[in-house]
Amino acid sequence: MKKVEKIIIQTMVLKEESFKRIHVGSRTYLLTKDIVMVCADINYSCIHLNNGKRITVSINIQKLEERFLPFLNMVRVHRSYMINTRYLQHLEGSCAKLTNNLECTISRRKMSNLRMIIQTEENIER
Repeated sequence: MKKVEKIIIQTMVLKEESFKRIHVGSRTYLLTKDIVMVCADINYSCIHLNNGKRITVSINIQKLEERFLPFLNMVRVHRSYMINTRYLQHLEGSCAKLTNNLECTISRRKMSNLRMIIQTEENIER
């Protein structure tokens, strides 16, 4: 019974998360479900959206990672990249293929973490 309750709660949290807005800089708030990937560029971050647009914000990727902590689908996969696993199409070695023809490299130390999160999401969806 506890397993079923846990799965229901996790599913509700995932559905709820997709409607929350995250502060990404100045007066900009974005829905987490709209973000495909975040790229680091020294003290700036480039946010790629699912509609093909790109937003540059003056917050480093580490601070954005802290803001995305409650969201299971936002994963830091490299020193310079954070991806939304909902837009992950497939993995080719150490390269992740995302929607909108986006690609990023995955560090070997973070590969196991990414695989674990993908597996967890698949179990929740069932």
